[in-house]
Amino acid sequence: MEDVEAVLFLTPRPMRVEEIARILKKDESYVRRSIEELKKKYVGGVVVEEFLDAYRLGVRKEYLWIAKALGVMPEFTEKELRVIGKILKEGVVKVSELKKIYSGAERVVEKLRKFGFVVVMKQGRSKVVRKTKLLDNYFMIEESE
Repeated sequence: MEDVEAVLFLTPRPMRVEEIARILKKDESYVRRSIEELKKKYVGGVVVEEFLDAYRLGVRKEYLWIAKALGVMPEFTEKELRVIGKILKEGVVKVSELKKIYSGAERVVEKLRKFGFVVVMKQGRSKVVRKTKLLDNYFMIEESE
């Protein structure tokens, strides 16, 4: 379990189970069991965050302000925030639509992807960006019921 914990601690982005297994030269069932044990272990300020079957260690939403104060979380320019606003509003958006807002949108998307804020996928001939819960948490967006 400690080896999986080390990977989740060191990675700047969420990692899929198969990636962790490949790095550690372990089977995926071992990684999944370890992740479940770590979820039970971390009940304080640190949590195991899950993003579409990818994982990393993070802090609880109420402590994100500490990460921001330490400079661990990114700050964004006005143009980047326009792109992020569209992603937050729509949830899933084509990269081509984001480029209409800001010509450097692909760089913004890559920055967001590295922090685990979005997932980029192919949809037909287009690329789409899907937000993760971490993006909502970072901007303190509450899920509507």
